[in-house]
Amino acid sequence: MPKAIKLMRKREDEILEMIKYLARVTRGFTSPKLVLIGGYALRAFIKFSRYTRDCDFVLKKRNGWHLDFLKEFLPKDWGIENFEKRHSYGFMRWLKYIRYNKTKIRVSIDFMEGEIRGREPHDIVLIDDKMINQAKRVQITISDEKIEVFVPNFQDYLVMKFISCRASDIRDIASLILENGVPEKIRQRIQEIVPKPEIFYRKLKEKVIPEIKRKTFLDSWKGIMATTEYEEEDLRVVLDSLERLSKSLVSEEA
Repeated sequence: MPKAIKLMRKREDEILEMIKYLARVTRGFTSPKLVLIGGYALRAFIKFSRYTRDCDFVLKKRNGWHLDFLKEFLPKDWGIENFEKRHSYGFMRWLKYIRYNKTKIRVSIDFMEGEIRGREPHDIVLIDDKMINQAKRVQITISDEKIEVFVPNFQDYLVMKFISCRASDIRDIASLILENGVPEKIRQRIQEIVPKPEIFYRKLKEKVIPEIKRKTFLDSWKGIMATTEYEEEDLRVVLDSLERLSKSLVSEEA
C-alpha cells in the first residue's frame, strides 16, 4: 500500500476516535447540536469516499458561546491552534500531532459557530436555525467503521461547497450534481444564507464551470474519488446542469 494512503488511514483512525469522543460529551451531537460538514459529510451524499485532511463541525450561534463549552472538553493530548470569537461568528481548531513510523501527522478538528468563513472576506455562509434544525442524522463510514452524525441537508451542503470553491470542492460539486442534481429552490436558499449572493453566482460562472470544462478535469475527478467509473457522458450531465443553473440565476436576476 502506498505510504500516502497509510498516512491518511492513520489520520482517519485518530479522527474516528475524536468523533466518538465528541459524540459522548455532546450526548450524540445534540447538546450542543454539532453538524458535520466538509469532506467527511460528503460521504452522506455520494457513493464514493475520498480521503480528507480536515474534520469540520458547525453550530448555531447562541447568547454566549458554544465554543466556550466545547473548549472545556479538550482532550489532554490535543491542543488549541486557533480560538477566536467575533460579533457574529466564532472559530476554534483542535490540533494534535501523531507519529506513524518516522512521519509526524497533523490532525485537526474545526468548530465554526454562527458563520462559515472562507479565504476571502465575503466568502460567508450563515449558520441559521433552518440549517441546524433540518440537519439529518445519518451513518457514514470512517476508517471502516460506521458512525452516526448530523449532516446538513443537500441544498445547504451544496451552497457551502460553492462558496468554499477550492479545487477539491469543485470535484465534490461535480459528484454531488451527478448523483443528486440541482435543488429546485437553491436560489431562495442562497438568498437566505449567503450575505452577498453575487459571490455564489460569480464562483459558479468564473470558477466552477471553467474548471470542469478543462481537459484535465475528468482525470483529476477520477483520481480524487479513486474511481474509474466517471466518463465523458457524466461530465456532460454535470456541465449541462450547471449551465442551466447559471442561466436560471441570471434570468431571475434580470
